[in-house]
Amino acid sequence: MGEKLIIFMDFDGTISREDVCNKMAARYAGRDWEEINRLWEEGVITTGECASRILSSMEVGAAELEAFFQAQEVDPGFSSFLDWVRKKQHLPIILSDGYDRYIKSILRGQGWEIEFYANKLYWNDGWRMESPYLDEECPQCGVCKSKIIRERSLPGYLTVYIGDGYSDFCPAASCDIVFAKNELAGYCRKEGLTYYPYRDFHDILQQLPGIIRNKV
Repeated sequence: MGEKLIIFMDFDGTISREDVCNKMAARYAGRDWEEINRLWEEGVITTGECASRILSSMEVGAAELEAFFQAQEVDPGFSSFLDWVRKKQHLPIILSDGYDRYIKSILRGQGWEIEFYANKLYWNDGWRMESPYLDEECPQCGVCKSKIIRERSLPGYLTVYIGDGYSDFCPAASCDIVFAKNELAGYCRKEGLTYYPYRDFHDILQQLPGIIRNKV
């Protein structure tokens, strides 16, 4: 293995300080959004089913939603981490089962250009979702992160995964180095997967260089 990295990162609750998708639902969707989301987290319904039910109850215009996205905070250590990644010429890729609309907005607001994969959020007589990265054989998540990891991995590169939640369970098992917190950390412990705990990207930046040296 080489010392170059492909760094796959979740967005909600990982790069963003809080889950933007959940915050959007809490503010603009119907009262039962948490129950619908719980069914998704338990694997009872798919991302598509969850999104359709929640988005259909959202009453908010595009301008107000854009202002809401722009007000969201990012991880305090991410800017420094991204600087290090680019200096070392590693490859950062965002994998999100959330929505492209707020990822674009937040990245643009921070002046960051990062390759990303996410579900498409658009208006068509109501808010709708499209899943261009769905795996038809396993439609549980709108974006099949594991499939994208397989497609984007390169010979001689170490793969790193950074995440925190339910949609990160499968992809974490596909990478060489895993940083996990919250539900993902619990899943890794349960499944016996090696992972490195973190609170924010400052922690990752402190740990990752030494981990790489031990891997190569």
